[in-house]
Amino acid sequence: MHVIKVCVGCSCVMNFGVENVKKAEEVLGIKAGETSADGQFKLEAVGCIGNCESAPNVMFLRPEGPLAAVMVDGHIEKNVLPNRFGKMLKELKNKDA
Repeated sequence: MHVIKVCVGCSCVMNFGVENVKKAEEVLGIKAGETSADGQFKLEAVGCIGNCESAPNVMFLRPEGPLAAVMVDGHIEKNVLPNRFGKMLKELKNKDA
């Protein structure tokens, strides 16, 4: 499962954070707070993730274990505008297909 956390803190909201949530919802076919029917993607709109100087930010996590307490391949993408974010999500979906 891929957990995608889109920052909607102040700096990100002022720099396309809400648009990134909408783009993810469009590409993944789910709303923020939902998991895709195939269980491959979970989308979360979250408060500040601590990279305000490079807003808007998106965090990609790959939880492992029954409680998802350990994150593997987790990284933060900086300066992610909606068009680039859509392309990133499509590539991730195709990679897992």
